[in-house]
Amino acid sequence: MRETASHSVGKLQSVQNALRIVRLLQHQPSLTAAAVGEELGLGTSTVYRLLATLEAEGFVQRDRVQRKYRAGRTLIAIGIAAVGDLDVRRKARAYLDGLAATTGETTHLFILEGPNARIIDSAEGSSAVRVAADTGLLVATHASAGGKALLAALSNSDLHDLFPRGLPHVTAATLTTWEALEAEIDVIRKRGYAVNHGEFNEAVAGVAVPVVDRARRLVAALALAMPVERYSDERAHELAEELRKQARLLADTLI
Repeated sequence: MRETASHSVGKLQSVQNALRIVRLLQHQPSLTAAAVGEELGLGTSTVYRLLATLEAEGFVQRDRVQRKYRAGRTLIAIGIAAVGDLDVRRKARAYLDGLAATTGETTHLFILEGPNARIIDSAEGSSAVRVAADTGLLVATHASAGGKALLAALSNSDLHDLFPRGLPHVTAATLTTWEALEAEIDVIRKRGYAVNHGEFNEAVAGVAVPVVDRARRLVAALALAMPVERYSDERAHELAEELRKQARLLADTLI
């Protein structure tokens, strides 16, 4: 039996709305059902039905505490597969493993993705208490060491263009004013590395440096993540020196 035209149109519209939700996650690390409904102009029951379907298929994952939705394992796997052939990701693997082994801390490789930064590869540290290797995670650039290392390569006007709605609040430590962020970016440019102390996750600190190829183009950021208890300004400086060394070695392998 053939489907009626109206039934077919309804199915196509549902697919379109599901894809629109996926596209929202391209620019925001997490979303509430209410925010999805407001952004897309959809009713509550429709939003929850779409989100339930996407969750069942692994395209979104629900945080039952914060009641927010973020990219699920299936969507992350597709994204990672899409960048799987990137020269920097393939060649960075040995450097990620080496840094994790020598420092004991988890190492991340970040790329810029709009106002956010995507972890495209990780190597988990060897310490008993350590940060998880969150490959595929999308984080707010202004709230993470890897993200700020990437932002420091941009002009201040480009920074404003990335955040047309202002700087979103993530934790109590997040920089949410332009004055504070621009001052931080200026410091990063001068000393050559970025830090994060509980700005994306209150329990996590980080240190990161940019990876710049031979043509002086920004390619990625190399970062170390650790529990805040193991962070200090002195240790951050020492870790940054090792990160810079490995970032230069990695950059020399890139065409």
